Amino acid sequence: MSASADLAIVGGGIVGLATAYRLLRRHPHLRLTVIEKERELATHQSGHNSGVLHAGLYYAPGSLKARLCREGKAALEAFATARGIPFERCGKVVVASTPEEVPRLATLEARARANGVEGLEIIGPERLRELEPFATGLRALHSPTTGIIDFRRVALVYAAEVKRRGGTLRCGHELTGVRQDDGTTVLETSGGEVRARFVIACAGLHSDRVA
Repeated sequence: MSASADLAIVGGGIVGLATAYRLLRRHPHLRLTVIEKERELATHQSGHNSGVLHAGLYYAPGSLKARLCREGKAALEAFATARGIPFERCGKVVVASTPEEVPRLATLEARARANGVEGLEIIGPERLRELEPFATGLRALHSPTTGIIDFRRVALVYAAEVKRRGGTLRCGHELTGVRQDDGTTVLETSGGEVRARFVIACAGLHSDRVA
C-alpha cells in the first residue's frame, strides 16, 4: 500500500508530534503524515523520563538553550492549562553536601538569575528539611518554579491536535529504507510505502540510523 504526503515526519514521540502540530497550525492545508514504528505513540523516551519542567538553572546566560528552556517552559504550561493537562510547580532543591560545593550554589544562583529564573533562594539545613525531609546538606538552592508534567500525556494531546487538523498518524510503520524516485522521497515501511516531497526525522535514539 502506498500513501502520498507533502511532508512526512519519522517518529511519533513528543518532538515529532509537536513538530507536526506546529506545522499544521502554520500551514493548515499541508498533507502531513507521521510514521511511528511502535503500535502506540510516545512509548520510548517521551513516555520514560523524569517529567521535569526545567526552570533554566544550568544553561549559560544568553545561550540558545537558556532562552528556549525559559520560553519553552512558559509555552508548555500555557498549552497544558488551555487543554486541561495537569502539571505541578513542585519546586526543586540543588543541595551542597560538602563545604567545597557551597560556593558553587552562589555561582549557580547567579547564572539562574541571569536566565530570568524567579523565586530563587539559598536556604540552610532547617528549611531544606521542611521542603524535603529525606535530603540533608549544608546549603541548598531552592527553585520554586521548577515543575513536573506527564510528557506522554502532552504528546498524546499533540497527536489529537494533529488528527483534528487533518494530519495522518501511521503507527506500526517501521522505517526500513529510504530512496529517491523522480524528485520524491520514498519511505519504505513495514506498513507500506509513504511518498513525500519533504521528510523531517524526529527519531530520538534512532536518529543516527534514520540519517
